[in-house]
Amino acid sequence: MQIVLGLDRVRRAPGKTWRQALGWDIAVTVAECTLRTFFLYRIEGAHRVPRSGPLLFVSNHESYLDPVVNGVACKDRQAGYLAKESLFVGPFGRLIRALGAIPLKERSDMGAIRAAITELQAGRCVIVYPEGGRSEDGSVGPFQRGTALILRRAPVTVVPMAVDGPGRAWPPTRKFPHLFRKLSVAIGEPIPSEVLLADPDDGLGRLRERIITLQAGLRRRAGT
Repeated sequence: MQIVLGLDRVRRAPGKTWRQALGWDIAVTVAECTLRTFFLYRIEGAHRVPRSGPLLFVSNHESYLDPVVNGVACKDRQAGYLAKESLFVGPFGRLIRALGAIPLKERSDMGAIRAAITELQAGRCVIVYPEGGRSEDGSVGPFQRGTALILRRAPVTVVPMAVDGPGRAWPPTRKFPHLFRKLSVAIGEPIPSEVLLADPDDGLGRLRERIITLQAGLRRRAGT
């Protein structure tokens, strides 16, 4: 497990202060130690994450664990993410806001979309969950239009990601997660946004298929 605390922030998190970069790295280091201690956590394809430039990480969504699982996987590039506005309360809300989370009021919240675009235009990274909510059965649902809106306004590199296991480890019916369950994340080959936008009818559909393929590979190798 490689630990990088606030280092190379101009490349990894342009525009962030040293304190912001260090805070994010400390939080992700603690998160990775927790995942590796209390879960069977595995990352595939971390070498595919571009080392510079704005990135839009696009992942399926199974559980409240997903931002942690995804964030640790792409830790070399500090990434914010869209999160339900109801989570931004009390100390936890202040923590995730400090770590770059963007409050999302509803699926088509234009304020949140504009905030994500601003992050990307500044050269930073954002994680989105285009299904618009957690999957109830682990399958990858249809993508909402918000991702396409972001891509039209912010030319970026899109990095497909897939998670498998968070939904079983922490289903909506449980107050706390099951420990020592398998949590896997796979990172696919980056895609320039113009490639997806060149096919306005099915660009996001093909991105969704890539994520489904990544998830199927995780499940096959994990025997789930």
